Amino acid sequence: MRRALSHSMGALAAAIAADLERTDEDRTFFENEKSKLEPLVAQLRSVHLAIEDHELGPGEVLQGQVEMGDEVLDRGVRVANTRTKLGLRGKSGLDASHAFGTRVDELVKKPLAAEPGAVLDAVQRLNDVPPFDEKEKLQQDLTRRAEQQESFLRARDAGYKLLMQKKSEAARLVVESALSLASLRGAMEHRFPRQRDYVKRFFMDARPRSPKPGESEGEGESG
Repeated sequence: MRRALSHSMGALAAAIAADLERTDEDRTFFENEKSKLEPLVAQLRSVHLAIEDHELGPGEVLQGQVEMGDEVLDRGVRVANTRTKLGLRGKSGLDASHAFGTRVDELVKKPLAAEPGAVLDAVQRLNDVPPFDEKEKLQQDLTRRAEQQESFLRARDAGYKLLMQKKSEAARLVVESALSLASLRGAMEHRFPRQRDYVKRFFMDARPRSPKPGESEGEGESG
C-alpha cells in the first residue's frame, strides 16, 4: 500500500511540474490531493518500521529467552528428580514419583505456558516426601527456574500484545489508504471526465501503454 500511495503522490508531483496543459487551478488541485496522501505514507512507514524493529529486535530476544528458559527449567527438573531419587533411597514413605510423577518426561513436556506452574506444584509436593540433604536446595533451585520462566513468558506475551496493536494499526491504515486512493480516483475522474487514460497514470494498477507501431516494448516505456 505504501508503494501505491507513493506512486500516486509521485504522479501528482509530476503533473504539477511537467504537464504543460494543466491550469493553475489544476495544479492547486493536484497539490491538495497530494497533501492528503502524505500523512498516510508517513504513518504507514512508521508503523511498518516499528513492526519490523520489534520482530527483528525485542521479539527475537523475548522468544529466545522463553526457549532458553524452557531448556533450563527442563534440566533443573531432571536433575531434581534424579537427586530426589538418590536422596530417598532406602527411606520409607513417599518417593520421588510423588513430586515429579512416574515419568518425568510428562512434566518437562508440558506446554510452555503450563510447565512453570506444574513445576512449582512439584516443589510443593516435595514437602510431603521424607527429608534428605539436598531437599531444600533443590526446592529453591526449581522455584528460581520456574519463576524465571514465568517472567519470560509474561514479557513475551506483553511484547506480542504490543506487536498485535502495531499490526492492527497497520491494517487500519491500509484500509484508510485504500479509501483515500479511491477518493482520489473519483476526484480525478470528475475533474477530467473524458481523459480515462490520463487518470489511470496516477494509480499503480494502471497498465503500461502498448508500444507504438515499429517500436520495441522497451522503447515504448521511455517514449
